[in-house]
Amino acid sequence: MVAPVRPKRTCSMRCLYHEPPTGHRPTSRYPPRVLKLRHDTAPEWVPLVERELIAFLQDHAANERRVSRSALTLAVQHPERAELVDAMVHVSLEELEHFKLVYELLKARGAPLAQDAPDPYMKALRKRLADPDRSKWLLHRLVLFAVVEARGYERFAMLAEGLSDPGLRETYAELARCEARHQGLYLRLARTYYAAEEVETHLDRVLDLEAALLRELPLRPALH
Repeated sequence: MVAPVRPKRTCSMRCLYHEPPTGHRPTSRYPPRVLKLRHDTAPEWVPLVERELIAFLQDHAANERRVSRSALTLAVQHPERAELVDAMVHVSLEELEHFKLVYELLKARGAPLAQDAPDPYMKALRKRLADPDRSKWLLHRLVLFAVVEARGYERFAMLAEGLSDPGLRETYAELARCEARHQGLYLRLARTYYAAEEVETHLDRVLDLEAALLRELPLRPALH
C-alpha cells in the first residue's frame, strides 16, 4: 500500500470565507462560502478519477504549475498595484507547494510527471471570454480565476468525500480549502480595482459561460 503524503497547510492568505468547523472536511454540510456554480460536476467523475488516478494526478500537477506561473505573470504585468503583486506572489508560492505535493503523490506510486498539454477547459474559457476592451483585462482575469478556483473547490471537495484512500481524501480536503481561499482573494482584488456592480455583472457572465462549457465537455480524469 502506498503511504499517504500528508499535505502541508500552505494557504497563508487570510481566510476570506468561513471554513468548516475544525475536524470536518468541506462538505455539503460544512461548506466554506464559495461561488454558487451553475452546473454541477456529475457524480460519475469521482469513480472515473479513481479508475485513472495516475492520469488525474498528472493533470493535477500540470494545473498547479500553470496556475503558479499565471499568478506570477499577473504580478509582473501590474507592478504598480502593490496589493495585487503581494497577493500573487503568495498564491504562486502556494500553488508551487501544491505542485510539489502532487509530484510526491505520483512519485510514491512510481509514476512520472506528464509532458505539458493544453487544458481544453481553460483554452475554451479564454476563447469564449475574449474581451476587446483592454481596460477591463485585469477584471476579466481576476473574475475568471475566481470561477476556476471555485470549480477546483467543488471537484476537490468531491474527491475528499468520494475517494477510497483516506490519505488522498485528507489531501484533497485541505486543497479544497485552499481553492476556496484563493477564489475569495481573486474576487476581493477585483472589487478593489473595479466597481462592485461591474464585478458582479462580469461574474454573472463568466458563471453562465463556464456552466455552458461544462455541459459540453466530456468527463475526463482531469481537474477540469
